[in-house]
Amino acid sequence: ILPDDHRHGYEVRELLARLVDDGLFCEVMAERGTEMVVGVARVRGLWVGFIANNVLPTPHPERPGEMRAGGILYRDGIAKISAFSRACNEDGTPIVWLQDIAGFDIGVEAECRGLLGYGSSLIYTNSTNSVPMATILLRKASGAGYYAMAGLPYEPVLQLSTPLTRLAVMEGRTLAIAAFNTKLDDNFEIASDNPAERAEIQQAMADTAAKKDWTMLVFINGHNSLDKYGALNINQMETVGSTANINVVVQWASLKAPTTKRLLVKKDSDIANVT
Repeated sequence: ILPDDHRHGYEVRELLARLVDDGLFCEVMAERGTEMVVGVARVRGLWVGFIANNVLPTPHPERPGEMRAGGILYRDGIAKISAFSRACNEDGTPIVWLQDIAGFDIGVEAECRGLLGYGSSLIYTNSTNSVPMATILLRKASGAGYYAMAGLPYEPVLQLSTPLTRLAVMEGRTLAIAAFNTKLDDNFEIASDNPAERAEIQQAMADTAAKKDWTMLVFINGHNSLDKYGALNINQMETVGSTANINVVVQWASLKAPTTKRLLVKKDSDIANVT
């Protein structure tokens, strides 16, 4: 279901169908903020609310016929998941966040549409929720989007990741745009009309993005045990720095091997596995 290449899309509802009892997922507010998928389902008989990113292109709400990239928090999607998160909290329903997020929408249009206010509402909602929240990082977990969708600062009861997870401040393409912003137009395209200069900037941006993607490392470092109530207790976390580009904090839990520690490091051409 999850493609190895983070640039390729997939249908998140197929993933949800494999996580819930009998594959039955009741989606709500499906017509609004289609870049996000929310709904309820039973997991081993218990009702759970799910909030997930839709990484497939979605229609622009104000420009008929135009599509927008998925995996991004736009205004309507933020309003949708904020309302759903509050509803689950009021109902006492635990929430599972399925992240495949590149970050918040940016630019003049986003600011004019009040994205900052909607984002603040989401942050306030998750800061005041009292129900248990679990976060699963499917592939991308980037920037403020990672934090806003019940990232580690919100102290979810459990945070897990797949072998494909990329956790960082920003994606390689985003870093390249930021680094060469003075050379780009309002649509983040190279502004120069000089073929030689365009080729030079294009190659430099590609190199920057590739280097960033290579250093978006997977770190697994953790220790856990079960408390007297049989609940998973994460009692060790470690901050690991990769390069100057990113610092990541990852929790890893394994019920089968509560004392196992494994650190996977990939930097430049060196790969080391320490068990």
